[in-house]
Amino acid sequence: MESPVSDGSSTTALIEPWLQPLAGDAGPCGADLEYDNDFLALTQAAAGKPETQFEAAVPPDWRSVRSQAEALLERTRDLRVAIIWLRAVLHLQGLTVLPAGLHLLHGLLDNFWDTLHPLPDPDDGDPYARMNALGDLRESAVVLADLRQCLVCSVRGVGEIRVRHVEVALGQAVARDNEPAMGREQLAQVLLAAEGQQPGLLALPGQALGELKALTALVNDRAGVANAPDFKPLQALLYAVSTAMPAAPEAAAGEPVGAEGDAPLTLAASTAGAPRGLSGGVHSREDALRAIDMVCEFLERTEPTNPAQLMLRRARRLVTQNFLQLMKELAPDALAEVARVMGVDPESVQLEP
Repeated sequence: MESPVSDGSSTTALIEPWLQPLAGDAGPCGADLEYDNDFLALTQAAAGKPETQFEAAVPPDWRSVRSQAEALLERTRDLRVAIIWLRAVLHLQGLTVLPAGLHLLHGLLDNFWDTLHPLPDPDDGDPYARMNALGDLRESAVVLADLRQCLVCSVRGVGEIRVRHVEVALGQAVARDNEPAMGREQLAQVLLAAEGQQPGLLALPGQALGELKALTALVNDRAGVANAPDFKPLQALLYAVSTAMPAAPEAAAGEPVGAEGDAPLTLAASTAGAPRGLSGGVHSREDALRAIDMVCEFLERTEPTNPAQLMLRRARRLVTQNFLQLMKELAPDALAEVARVMGVDPESVQLEP
């Protein structure tokens, strides 16, 4: 893991040239390199190696992935490459680069909507391929997994705190065996200590939420709400992290928490006293949705081939649907008749993504 202290500003400077048009006859976004050997090598590198009967899974070499993505971004403006680059820097540099990474995606779409790769369908202008690429931002096995593993901060006497540790402290994830864990109050102390070492840390989730809001609005406007991916899972995760951030101490308060001479904070390796799931049971729709997410996460981690998680994901989507939306999801052939009886135009029934 590279030092995250100055990554935010340096990353912002790095991406600015990628938001400018390329020179040459291929247009402002250059050529579509989807079948170029370097593009294929990048996608293969980002996938790592799956587990086989004889070998354990091998995670991607994210430094190599980042280098390959940055080289391709000198030749093309491609949303798929930018998202792979974002995944790599989340692993290498942590949460501090997320606002800049989301800003990059927004800037590419805003500046080059007509020419950004992958291009919309030439016949009807359907941006399916582009929306499919953006869908990685909401997938539990892709960007959400990267974000949960990414570094929030590193504090003397505590070690590394990752987004997943924040979820556990908030009671939104189950602590695994032998996984370091803490309560919410202890987490707040650690984050205050980290703010003293990494000024601006506490504002990062809010900044990322702001960039995600802008990206969502842009995609909904350009592609249409019905075609745009639902970024709510990413939004919910970022919002949870933002709620864990304590108020930054006033500059006049003296030495930052965790300065030299303070008693070192400690993080127990055991999970004693840490939340291991939903605290106090299920009392709201949000609690119910979170419980489903926790079950899915458990199955994805321990039984990745179990089909139950697919049904649970579908069931989760149904929680927020009205009666006609449920009919369209579960019995689409009967929707027209039911809508007629209710005096509703069946074409007006839209499913949430």
